[in-house]
Amino acid sequence: MADSINTQRNLISSLVNCHFCIKNASKTSILKALNASNLEVVEFDEKFDWDFLSDENPNNTTKPFILFSEINEWCYLIWNVWDFEETKQMTLFLSKELNTKVYYFFIDPWIATCRWILTDKGKLLKSYNESHGTILNDEGDFEIETIIRNKLKDQKENEFWEDKFWKLYKNICQPIEILNKEQNILLTKGNLG
Repeated sequence: MADSINTQRNLISSLVNCHFCIKNASKTSILKALNASNLEVVEFDEKFDWDFLSDENPNNTTKPFILFSEINEWCYLIWNVWDFEETKQMTLFLSKELNTKVYYFFIDPWIATCRWILTDKGKLLKSYNESHGTILNDEGDFEIETIIRNKLKDQKENEFWEDKFWKLYKNICQPIEILNKEQNILLTKGNLG
């Protein structure tokens, strides 16, 4: 019985999920910084309509997002913006406005793509974008990432792009999958722009 409950609770994953991990910021302060509109608080359950994030209307200039309440010092913001530079600017903006660490992560093994942007108090620590074996962006220096990459090299392993991503993600913040362990999760959905 417990297994079936856990299976039903696995509602969210790091895979194919453009998300920001925001440390020590309240949901209220994040929403204020975003200056969002059309806000609605809903329960996050098996019936949640993910289509909300993928509005493909070319006339729509707003960007839909969802924001989860804080769990163990971390809030999670999800949006569906593919542009890496725009995402970098949003990460920097939130980090500066909230005076905290904001990390952005994305991985999609089906298209061999991973990205991360790490900021602290408005300062870019690291941005990385790799797709199909090509590094498209590699800016800044982040000590933990360097240590992870060196360990992979020391183990005589190729620096497999997924290994870099997962080891970094799990070493610097609480993964978004923590939401699957929570009961009665509320989120705020709305639009930017």
